[in-house]
Amino acid sequence: MFSDRKKILLTCDDGIRSTGLLQLYSELTKFAEVIIVTPHVQRSAEGKAITINQIVRVEKEEITPDISGYSITGSSADAIIFGLNALEEGPFDLVVAGINQGLNISSHIVLTSGTCAAAFEASFYDVPAIAFSMHVNPAHYFVTPTAETFSNTAKIAAKMTKQVLEMDFPEKLAFINVNFPYNATNETPVKITKLASKFLVFKPELRKDPRQNDYYFFWGDPVKEAPVGSDIEAIAQEYVSISPVTSDLNLNNQKEEFALLKKLIQK
Repeated sequence: MFSDRKKILLTCDDGIRSTGLLQLYSELTKFAEVIIVTPHVQRSAEGKAITINQIVRVEKEEITPDISGYSITGSSADAIIFGLNALEEGPFDLVVAGINQGLNISSHIVLTSGTCAAAFEASFYDVPAIAFSMHVNPAHYFVTPTAETFSNTAKIAAKMTKQVLEMDFPEKLAFINVNFPYNATNETPVKITKLASKFLVFKPELRKDPRQNDYYFFWGDPVKEAPVGSDIEAIAQEYVSISPVTSDLNLNNQKEEFALLKKLIQK
């Protein structure tokens, strides 16, 4: 039935029943075989954590009468490691992560995001990947928005995914990071951007519990600067941002930085 179709491993750190994931699944299945594997609960902002000090369980779940998938008691990176190496439905041609409820822009957030971590993890198994995230009302970060919220975005994301399946993925490209403004349409302009350094400034907020004991809540406020050509600038202008994220974290021979490092090895 699917012999001539490409295979996609679909995940999202918002969980197996997240609206963005299910809306994207419905669009992707129009042209590809799609297998879902996600953390069994929301695992946002955990980065590329890998579970190495406790057991991991996997269950096949009926998400709706027409959709099933695998949930894993681990991180988003765990989901990809399991999916690419243990699922009998593989091998997979592409990993797709999203649609995440909330933006994943700037290097700081990309390294924090579970959605981006899933895409990044795929690169270490030489599988191309693309991550989709969307600006939503902050009240929807940890609850379920309506299906209509992701309707247009899912169609655009599916079109991009189909194009990626047809292209040769560059060797140094770890994954493609796509961020959508709220209410994006086919007419929304698209920009190829670089990752800004930081989007949110996190600080611990001191609060009191009902017993008047101290506790801390970590939250972040957006930065005021939007560097020219960055993903932050594109979203501020209500453009779709497409950022290539490379797998090579080296300095690539920048003279000034290497001159500084050479001092460390001088006798």
